[in-house]
Amino acid sequence: MRAGIVDQRLWQTLVVIQRDELVQAFRARGYQLWVVGGALRDELRGVTTNDVDYATDATPDEVEGLVRGLGTTPSTVGKRFGTIGILVEEADAEQWSEITTFRGDAYSEGSRWPEVQFGREIHGDLARRDFTINAMARDALTGALLDPFDGAHDLEAEIIRTVGEPAERFREDPLRILRGLRFASQLGFEVDERTIDGMRETASLLGTLSQERITAELDKLLCGRDPGSGLRGLEATNCLEVVLPEVATMVGCEQNSFHRFDVWGHTVATVEAIETTPESLRIRRWAALLHDLGKPAIRHRKANGEWGFYRHETVGAELAERLLERLRMNRAEARLIALLVRRHMDRPDPADPRSVRRFMAKVPGHWPDLLALKSADNGSHTYVDDAYHDALTAACERAERDEADKLHAESPLTGDDLVALFDREPGPWIRAIKEHLSSMVLDGELAPGDKPAAERAAKSMLRRPRR
Repeated sequence: MRAGIVDQRLWQTLVVIQRDELVQAFRARGYQLWVVGGALRDELRGVTTNDVDYATDATPDEVEGLVRGLGTTPSTVGKRFGTIGILVEEADAEQWSEITTFRGDAYSEGSRWPEVQFGREIHGDLARRDFTINAMARDALTGALLDPFDGAHDLEAEIIRTVGEPAERFREDPLRILRGLRFASQLGFEVDERTIDGMRETASLLGTLSQERITAELDKLLCGRDPGSGLRGLEATNCLEVVLPEVATMVGCEQNSFHRFDVWGHTVATVEAIETTPESLRIRRWAALLHDLGKPAIRHRKANGEWGFYRHETVGAELAERLLERLRMNRAEARLIALLVRRHMDRPDPADPRSVRRFMAKVPGHWPDLLALKSADNGSHTYVDDAYHDALTAACERAERDEADKLHAESPLTGDDLVALFDREPGPWIRAIKEHLSSMVLDGELAPGDKPAAERAAKSMLRRPRR
């Protein structure tokens, strides 16, 4: 089910409609019903999909009345745009489906949203769509395929091509530029040259879009099967400097002899190389994209003539957090990504358990993400450092398995304990002592929960003269 289409309370009350029952109801009333969009595209590619979209000549009111007559409560969130949402069952699987009245959108200059005009025939509906692979329809009643723009050919050839003249399509809705590059990433397809030219010609129009729409497309692009294709497409079409100007500074930023590429080329290679799981995909891809964000800002010539990037990870973390705030990303996720950027240059000694535990404790619960970033970052260097990364991974796994209590180090003494122990008013001194005690637990100098030893250490610390 697509997020935001129906809230949880409505979802719990929805009655499932059998697909055959839905199709026959449209047939009985003389309405057309066509399978369109990503569901048809995936079907032709042999890919299973969870959501099925339909197009019809029935008006939104007629569609709503029809499905209510079948005993369900539809979602009408998108009704003003011609869309009614329902829950459909086919082959014992529930699918969220949207039924949209044929449209012939008209765009006013400078407007992000089309003026919705409903139509009565499928050809006009397909002609107003963005790319040929999205401009096909299968008759839900007969199974016949309608493909007026050779979308099936482009699908087989793995090409992203606009319906009609590219620049005109993108002027109608500039978001289509990012959608095209996102499809290239998600599907692993190439964007044809005329479409690339049209994107480049209209790239500046992306500045008229809301940040939410831009961020949603960038997110999907970065999480695709071929993110490098999408990222290179952003740069080749001049879109990068419009939607991610902070990242665009990496392009052409030369590095030292330890790197095979400039900062941008290295960044794209890191995004492509980073290992992910379904759960970690988004965080790791964004961290890979932003891990060297600080390099252009602090690049300097060293005495030996090489480029230097001292503290680029610290500067980069600050820049990354500001960038992600501008993109309106979830704050907790933004902080985690910035933390991974800040720590990606850490190089603990795999043979020193204390060093390894400190490394892991700096990214609580996310050391696998940091290891993945460090390993991918190393992939496009001119030297091979696999032995170190393998040893560090083994050391972290060993610490997680055998020393979990130390990794989750906490001060054995609470703030209340310290106030009672020293008979002092609460203040910043409490935090300093607790951090010191936590470090002692992490280093194995203090057993977790050993309050007597912690009290002795706290007293020793407080007696220590200030310098």
